[in-house]
Amino acid sequence: MWIHSIKLRNFKSYDNAAFSFPTPEDGKNIVLIGAQNGHGKTTLLEAVYLCLYGKDAISHLQRAGLNTQKSSYPEFLKSALYHEAETKYGQYTMSLEIEIRQNYREAQHGLRIRRKWHFGSDRNVFSGEYGSSVTAEIMKNGVYNLIDEKDLDKYINAFALPFDYAPFFFFDGEKIVQTAQQSGTGLWLNTALKGLLGVTLLEKLRVSLKDYRSKCISEGATAKMQDDLRKAETNLQSAEAVLQVTQEEFAEADKKWQQAAAKREQLMQQLGGGSDIRTSEDLLRQRERLEKEMAEFEEKVKAAIKAMPLAFLPRENLKVLQQQLQKEKNRLNHEAGKNQIAEKVDDFWNAFVSSDKVNQALGAMANMILSQPLMKEAVKDCWEDLFYPLPSECADKIEHNYLSVNAHAEIQNEISRLRGMPQEQIGTFLAENEKREEERKKILAEIELLRGTNKDELVEQLKKTNEETEKFKEQVGYLNSNVIRQKKDYQRFQKEVGDLQDKISDSNPRLLKSRRAGEVDKVIIRLTEELLKRKVKEVGEAATRINRAIAHDERIDRIRVESDGRMGIFGRDGYESRVDLSAGQMQILIMSLVSALAEVTRYHAPFIIDTPLARLDEGHREGLFRHWCNLDQQVILLSQDTEITPEVCRRLEPHVSRTYLVEAESLDSAGARSRVVADVYFE
Repeated sequence: MWIHSIKLRNFKSYDNAAFSFPTPEDGKNIVLIGAQNGHGKTTLLEAVYLCLYGKDAISHLQRAGLNTQKSSYPEFLKSALYHEAETKYGQYTMSLEIEIRQNYREAQHGLRIRRKWHFGSDRNVFSGEYGSSVTAEIMKNGVYNLIDEKDLDKYINAFALPFDYAPFFFFDGEKIVQTAQQSGTGLWLNTALKGLLGVTLLEKLRVSLKDYRSKCISEGATAKMQDDLRKAETNLQSAEAVLQVTQEEFAEADKKWQQAAAKREQLMQQLGGGSDIRTSEDLLRQRERLEKEMAEFEEKVKAAIKAMPLAFLPRENLKVLQQQLQKEKNRLNHEAGKNQIAEKVDDFWNAFVSSDKVNQALGAMANMILSQPLMKEAVKDCWEDLFYPLPSECADKIEHNYLSVNAHAEIQNEISRLRGMPQEQIGTFLAENEKREEERKKILAEIELLRGTNKDELVEQLKKTNEETEKFKEQVGYLNSNVIRQKKDYQRFQKEVGDLQDKISDSNPRLLKSRRAGEVDKVIIRLTEELLKRKVKEVGEAATRINRAIAHDERIDRIRVESDGRMGIFGRDGYESRVDLSAGQMQILIMSLVSALAEVTRYHAPFIIDTPLARLDEGHREGLFRHWCNLDQQVILLSQDTEITPEVCRRLEPHVSRTYLVEAESLDSAGARSRVVADVYFE
C-alpha cells in the first residue's frame, strides 16, 4: 500500500495545498519533502493522523512525538484552523483528504477519505454531528463508490493501519526519542507493545466486565459479603495509588538520570574529542564495568553462603531430604485444598436437611432423625473420610513444620543448583573480586592524572557530573525495586478482591453470570501475558538486526525486550551493558525499536518520518538511508536542509520517486501561509 495523495484546506499554515505521490516501484520508494522549521512539515504529519482517525488520533499524537501539549480534540481543532481562513455565511470550514492505494490481484484498489470541520464566528468547532463530517469512498477498477461511515474502520484496517499501529509508521524522529527518554524508555516501550497487540482494547473489555460484575454482586450478595468486598477494594485502591506514586517517583528519577547523562555527554564533547576525551570516556566505562562485575561476584558469594548448610549434607541425605520436602509440600497443598472447601460442609448439611427427597425417604421420622446432633456429626465424619487416609504422595508427618509451601520449593531449588563445594566457590569469587578492586583503584588514579591537563576545569566538571549521574542511577535502582515491591502488594490485594468476588458468586446460583465474567477477566489477563511474552522476543530480534545494520559501531550486539517494556542491551561479551548512550546512539536505538515494532505488525504500510536525522552523525545517517532504501514500502521523509542536504539528495536520487519543497510566508495575523512546489528540493 502507498499514499497516493494528500489535500489540505484551511489546516494550520496550509490554506489550499495538495501532494501527490507515484507508485513506489523499481527501487524508487523514497519521497523527500523539504521545509525549514515552522514551514509545515509536522503539520503534514498531523493531517495524516487527523484525516485517517478523526477524534481517535489525538490520543496517539503524543506517542508519535506530536501534540506535546496534550490538548483536547476541540482545542486541537481550534488551533488548527488557518489564521486567515475566509468565512462563508459567518462560518469557517476546514477539510482534509487522503487517498491510499494498493495493488491486489493485478488491479489497483483505493480508499479515499474526506473529513470536514465546521466552526462558528468565534472559531470554535460546532458541537455534535454538525461540527464534523466524513465521506469515504472505495475504488475498484477505477470506479469510486461511497461506503457507510460505520464500516470506515474496517476499510482503514484493510487499506491503511489500525490506529494502535500508526505511531510505528507515522512519527517525529527527534521528538519520539525525547518522549521515550522523558517518560522512561521502559514505560514508552510497554505502551508501544500494548498498542502492537491491541491490549488497549482488551483493557477496555476488562473495565466493562468489572462494572458488570460489580452490578451483579450489588444486586445478589448479602450485606456482610458486600462490606467485606468493599474493604478489600479499598485496600486495592490504596495499593494502586501507592504504586502509581512510586512509579511516578521512579519516572522522575529516571528522567534526572537521563538529563545528568546527557550533561556528561556534552562535557565529553566539549573536551574536544582528542586523547583526553577518549581516555576519560574509556576510563569511566571501564570503571563502571568493573563495579558491575564486583557486584555480580558479591551476589554469587551470597548465593554460595546460602547454599553452604545444604552442601555439608551427604548426597544420599540430600536426596532423602528432597523427597521428604516434596511429600510435605504435597500434604500442605492437600490440606490447604481441604481447608479451602471446609465451609462447604455446613452448606451441604443445610441442603441435605432441606431436600424434599431426603424428607420423603425418611418419612414421618425425618424431622426427629435430622435434628439429632449425632446425624450431623456423622455427615462431618464422612466428609473427613474424603481426605483421609492421605494420598500415597503425601508425608505422614510434617517434620519441617516451620516452613511454608514456598519455602519448601525454594530449598528444593537450592539443592538442585548445588555444584561442588561452596567453600571453593567462595574462595574463587573473593579472589576475583579483589582483583577487580585493584583494577578499579588504578583507573581512579588515572582519572586523577587528567587533572594535570590544560582542561582541568572541564575534567573536574566531568567528574562531578559523573558522580551525580551515578547518584541518580543508584536512586533509579532503589526506586525500581520499590516499584516491584509495590506491584506485588497490588497484585496480592487484587487477588484478594478476586477471591471474594468468586466466593460471593459461588454462594448464590443467581450470580453465575458474575462468576463467568470473573473467569473471562482472568482469561484476558493470561492472554495478555502470553501475547506479550511471544511478541517481545520477535521485537528484540528484529530491533537487534536493524540496529546492527544502521549503527556504525558495534557497541550494541543484542537487544532484549521484556514483556513489561524493560529493555536490555548487550555487548559482544554477552554481558548486559549499563553504559550510557550518546544522544545519537539513543536515537538510533529508538528508531530501531520503532522499525522493529512496525515490522512485527506485518503491515506493509508507508512510513512518514518528520525530522528523521537530527543529532545523528554521518555514519548513522548513511545507515538509516540504507535501511529505508532497502524497504519495499513507501518512505516519506520530512526534512530540513541541514538533515538531507542537496548533496545527499543527489546521492539518493536513484531511490527518490518525488520531491517537494514547502516554503512559508509570514502573515499579518502572526500566522504563516505554506506554499507547496512539486519536483523541487533545496538548492
